[in-house]
Amino acid sequence: MMKEILIIIANEHLENKINDIINEFKITGIVKHKARGSSKESFWEFFNISREDKSIYFINIQKGELKKLKKRVEENKLFSKQNSGIMFNIKIGDRVMNGIEKNMVVSVVDYGYSSVVMKIARENGATGGTIFDAKGTGANFTSFLGVDINSEKEIVLNVVNENCEKKIIKAIKKHFKEENVSGICFSIPICNFVGINNK
Repeated sequence: MMKEILIIIANEHLENKINDIINEFKITGIVKHKARGSSKESFWEFFNISREDKSIYFINIQKGELKKLKKRVEENKLFSKQNSGIMFNIKIGDRVMNGIEKNMVVSVVDYGYSSVVMKIARENGATGGTIFDAKGTGANFTSFLGVDINSEKEIVLNVVNENCEKKIIKAIKKHFKEENVSGICFSIPICNFVGINNK
């Protein structure tokens, strides 16, 4: 059976409105995490002003409910202001991905390297991204897929057009080839993308 994972990345001040919509639809399969955004204005980023607080939601949802929820978000003009958030879904369990519009590049790197990843992503077509801190856990394991799970990590999410995805991954791999940085970078096709004032 096809499953849908809805991902919402939104400015923190929208948290109450998003929670109201989620509660209205009585959705229970939710994971929420604090994150920070990264704008494309390097001058402001230098002064750490562009890293606005964000929340990222991973929501397990039925296909019929997904359409209703998306409609409600649009009715409430939740993302009407520029850079206030994005929403998209990932289909799980079907190899044929109809309606794919964009890809999400996921980079998991050692703490402190997210700015390098963002710089590379921007140079290869990304307009911004979302960064959040992470720490791997596991029973009796010290690594997974070559990544040290005991160290602090940063996760960078870049939603990009298909023509940028491979360039970004290739450039990240090339940059970190000679450095002693552990991490992993991969892409996920996404569909039904909803953004705000995307150029």
